[in-house]
This record gives sequence, C-alpha cells and structure tokens, in this order.
Amino acid sequence: MNHPRLQIAQLESRLGDFVFGPISFDLPPRAWLVLLGPSGSGKTTLLRYLAGVWPCRPDAIRVDGRPIGHLPPEQRRLAYVAQANDLFPHLTVAENIAFGLRFMRLSRAERTERIQRFLDLFRLAHRANHRASVLSGGEGRRLALARALVIEPRLLLLDEPLGMLDPNSRRELHECLGMIHDELGTTAIHVTHDREEAWTLDSLCGILINGRLLQMGPAETVFRRPISRAVAQFLGLDNVGPAPEFGGPSGRWALVRPEHLRLLPPDSTTGVPATVQTCRDRGAFWEIVLSPTPGRRWIAHVGGPLSPPVFPGHTARVHWRPEDLWLLNDEDTL
Repeated sequence: MNHPRLQIAQLESRLGDFVFGPISFDLPPRAWLVLLGPSGSGKTTLLRYLAGVWPCRPDAIRVDGRPIGHLPPEQRRLAYVAQANDLFPHLTVAENIAFGLRFMRLSRAERTERIQRFLDLFRLAHRANHRASVLSGGEGRRLALARALVIEPRLLLLDEPLGMLDPNSRRELHECLGMIHDELGTTAIHVTHDREEAWTLDSLCGILINGRLLQMGPAETVFRRPISRAVAQFLGLDNVGPAPEFGGPSGRWALVRPEHLRLLPPDSTTGVPATVQTCRDRGAFWEIVLSPTPGRRWIAHVGGPLSPPVFPGHTARVHWRPEDLWLLNDEDTL
C-alpha cells in the first residue's frame, strides 16, 4: 500500500460570510491527523477540498509533490467515508467490499483474497453473506471503512467516523481505527469535535476554529501545551486564567494542569490559600475543586490517599512548581 506525503499550501476561500484559511501544513507518510474543531469551523470544508468535491488552486494540494487541486475526485485515489456510510443496502457485505475492486486489474483469486482479508480485518467475516441493510450502526461503519480501504487509497478522509454510534459501537470502532493505523499505515485525516478521539488515538492533532488552523502537532503536546487561550478553552482545559493569578507576567494568560497542583496543609507558609468546594474520588485520583477567590475555580488531581485530609469548606494551600506554569500566546494563527 502506498503511503504518500500530503502537503497543503495556502488553501483558502470565502464561502458567503465564512472565511476559510489560508491553511498550510505538511502531513508525513503514514500519519493519522485528527482535526478537532467546533461545528462550523471548516473541518468538512477541508475534506471536500481534499476529496475534489470543490476545486481549488492546483498547487494548493500536493500528494508526494504532485499537484492534485485541479483533478476530479475519481483521479485522486482518495477514499472519503461520511457519517451516512453510503452503503449499497441490497448488496451483501462481501459484495459491498468487492464493489470498488471491479475497477482494478486484479485476477479473480486476487479479488477473493483481498475481500477475505478485509472481512477478517474489520471483523465482518461472519456477516459476509448478509445484506448491508441488516447491519448494526457499528457494523455498517466498519463496512464503509473496509470498502474504502480495500482499493488501497492514497489518503483516507473520515468525517466524524464515531458520530451517531452507541457507546459499545464507538468503543469497538475506536479500536478498529487504531488497528487500521497500526496494520495498514494509511495516511488519514479524521475530523471530529470529540476531544477524546484525538487524545486516545495516539495521533497528530490539529485545532481548526473559525476557518483557521490554530495549532498542529502530537496530540499529547497539543493537549498539554496549547499554543493560545483559544485552543486551551476549546479543549476544555482546567486552570486557564490570567497569568498573574499563577505568579506569571501581567498581560498574559496561563495554564497549570490539574495534576501539577499540590495541596499543602493550611498552616503552610507557601502556596496560595483556596477554599475547597468539592472532593470526588475518580478511582486513579481525587478531583478537588478549589476557589482561590470568589468566582474563580481551580481543579487539582491528587493521586493516592489525601494527605492532609481535605473537606468541602476547609481552606487548603495550593502549590505548583514554576516550570509547571505554561504561558499562552495571544496570537491565534499557526
């Protein structure tokens, strides 16, 4: 299977009042990019440009250095999987997977082998002779992925792949996506508004808000070191506030992650006093909600037994190391 490099260079447009871009990034071979953003941020717009649904400047999109922005969808060798799946309900599962292969120059034995491989890969072998119309939501989504990947596309485009699924189906498909990444190495762009998908897929992560790509990098870096206040607030990170609140410079905003806040005894001479609002046992840690000043809320994640014990209404002193203070940029463009 080919594992191409994708390059986006100054891709931009105006769609009514919505300004998209300019967006530029370089996606290396075998990369899996989870593109996060709220509804209306331009995620599906980007997929449509990549898929060729909407034309763009030829060199705005390059695959392995070759401009494809001017090519029609059928010449791009890209696979697009939408939430609706778009299966052929009257065909069997095996026939759906085989559909794209009829355009490829494969022998009957090669087609049979490939169909069986993808039936096994996507855990659909027991459903091979069932019509697609009788599949569950999770099975249908797996079939849509199998049909898209069996033709060995150069790039896989996923539009909210875990959307509209029940929790068990989401978990199973999530595992399936991880398997695709590990076993097939397909270069993919996966758009979603669900932050957990980016965090748990061990992928690259991009933050797209109001048509602008604000940050892109390994998911752990993006979540632990957001570049700006807009990114931190979209990700729902706790303990984001004016930097002076955490001992930082005036005129800036900052972040201290919950696991970096330590609780000290109330008679300690260090730390910042804060009133304990709630204490919740989360299993691996205690979640302590604190109020350093009226109207402000900090959250601390404390592992193991609480020592000293803390209770709602009590005063604790909160401490963090200087290196745990992360300053956020004011600039919100990548």
